[in-house]
Amino acid sequence: MTNKFLTLVLFISTALFTGCSKDDDGTSTPVTAPSSGGIIDPEVGGFNQANRVYVDLSTGTQISSRRDSWEIAVYNGSQNRVYLNSTLLVSAVELEGINDITTVSETTTLTSPVTLNALDQTFTPTTVTVSTVAELMQGLPIGYYQYGDLSAGISFTDSKEGELTGTAFDEISTTDGNNNVYIVNLGNDIPATNNGTLNTTGDPRGFMKVRVLTDGSSYTIQYALLSNTVDYSEITVTKDSNYNLTAVSLTDGQIVSVEPKSSNWDIDFGGVFSYYGLQGTIAAGLTYSDYTLHNTLSGVGLYQITIEDDATPSYTNFTLADINETNFIYNDRTVVGSGWRSVDYLTGETSVREDRYYIVKDTDNNYYKLRFTAVESETGERGYPQFQYELLVSDN
Repeated sequence: MTNKFLTLVLFISTALFTGCSKDDDGTSTPVTAPSSGGIIDPEVGGFNQANRVYVDLSTGTQISSRRDSWEIAVYNGSQNRVYLNSTLLVSAVELEGINDITTVSETTTLTSPVTLNALDQTFTPTTVTVSTVAELMQGLPIGYYQYGDLSAGISFTDSKEGELTGTAFDEISTTDGNNNVYIVNLGNDIPATNNGTLNTTGDPRGFMKVRVLTDGSSYTIQYALLSNTVDYSEITVTKDSNYNLTAVSLTDGQIVSVEPKSSNWDIDFGGVFSYYGLQGTIAAGLTYSDYTLHNTLSGVGLYQITIEDDATPSYTNFTLADINETNFIYNDRTVVGSGWRSVDYLTGETSVREDRYYIVKDTDNNYYKLRFTAVESETGERGYPQFQYELLVSDN
């Protein structure tokens, strides 16, 4: 699977449609027409889906980064928010009423006991009451035994939809004393061993305690191992409005370049995705593979078309005139999710669902139709998605 068709399209569109626009000072600036489409193979990484891939449809380009290169990211908009790395199974819990990071260890007693929902060893719903940090940490990692309470709004992950108000971290206050310490589960390693099947979740990476402060224009991140009750490290991150998020590696103690500029990507092929939510009627920490998001923080809209009968246009026949503006979804990044492919969990056979495709309104207000064409390599290895997309233009 190659990108030869896309390269040809980009060459032709650039050659034919590059023009000039006049600035106030009389100079001219080249204007490049959006890509008319093509075929793209996001470099997710194969069996362990090691990479997170950001695709800009209007240029046909992709940028990838290792999904284990960071744990948390700070928001660069007007709100002061912290996001977790859902592709690495990172989770976090606030220690209510505790704002001195040096006082926190596994033996720390919570300001008051907390009763949470859980599953027992037979996957039967039950409740647990935790009184110490150590007890809370037992239900922090993402998995079927993760603690939470959806009815009370208690979740140790960011929301599936990705809205600003759905972060596991409360909004960071400009009053330092209002910002509590969090215990952050650093997620799981990316497996290095290819055992012939999908293998995305490795050994646990441990825990850290984290406290985030802000003055509104920058963040100060305090962090340390739970065994350290003497001091802590700090990272300062200045807000950069060119980007949705600025990623931080707590394990390496540095800012990490992950996302492209906010206007330069539309689709995120994270491969792995995790959150606390419902599977049927059971609440648990859930993890998915082959997962796809769209850039809702920058206003990208997307909706799915499911071909149910002859009245629904096929992917090939869908035109600009068929677009319904009211169908675009801007507040749920998971419209595509993993629903574009089907997995037989008895045989392991994976295939693309051919009864659906997607309409995208990108950051430049271009309209595209998009459908997936592969989920595996030619040798049958997962982690090799492919999609086709086409710019929708007026016939006039």
